[in-house]
Amino acid sequence: MIPTTSAAASSDASRSSPGEPRGAPTPPRTDDGWQALGTAIRERRRAQGLTMVALAERCELSQPFLSQVENGRATPSMDSLYRIARALDTTPQALFGSGAGGPTVVRAASSRGSVGVGEVGSAGESHGIPVLGRGADSAVRLLLPGDAPFHVLEFVGLPAEFQEPWSHDGFEAVYVLAGEVEIDLAGERTVLRAGDFASYPATVPHRHRAVSGPGARLLMLESAHTA
Repeated sequence: MIPTTSAAASSDASRSSPGEPRGAPTPPRTDDGWQALGTAIRERRRAQGLTMVALAERCELSQPFLSQVENGRATPSMDSLYRIARALDTTPQALFGSGAGGPTVVRAASSRGSVGVGEVGSAGESHGIPVLGRGADSAVRLLLPGDAPFHVLEFVGLPAEFQEPWSHDGFEAVYVLAGEVEIDLAGERTVLRAGDFASYPATVPHRHRAVSGPGARLLMLESAHTA
């Protein structure tokens, strides 16, 4: 999975992640999806024999904030969620359980056939689809996360600058839906245009950015992380 820009505000008022304003807690949430996310984090933490304090230290977040996330009372920003997932040796989308046991239909959110960045809210849901979060020019929609044998993500808009590279187990493939996207694979950079496709082992450090403005869109498929 490739990190994108941080969400606007973290629920962690006591220790903000880089790029997140301090003192701006997110109101408590009761959405089933975020409750399930908190449960998944707690179960994986316990399976690895980690205390909440130990996990908080690993991901450089405060223990009270992490406790709220596990109990579904706080929504982590994208940056915080990536920190938690990395500390647990997994990916954010793997933590979102989904009903992979039956057929799923995801309809276009507009007459244009896709959702735009302006139509995607902050971390939560977009037309019933989980959203990792939203930056000023980007958002990530989890079209098929969690329990499925592979994950499908739509990057709606992309940051103009590279973020920190990401690596994990598995395999990834990306398809450019619109605009131009530069992909960096372990330092080797390639510009992809609409209709171009690339694939790579996810263990290779990878990241991407838009080179054609905010209209860039990317579809990503990755094998589910099982570690």
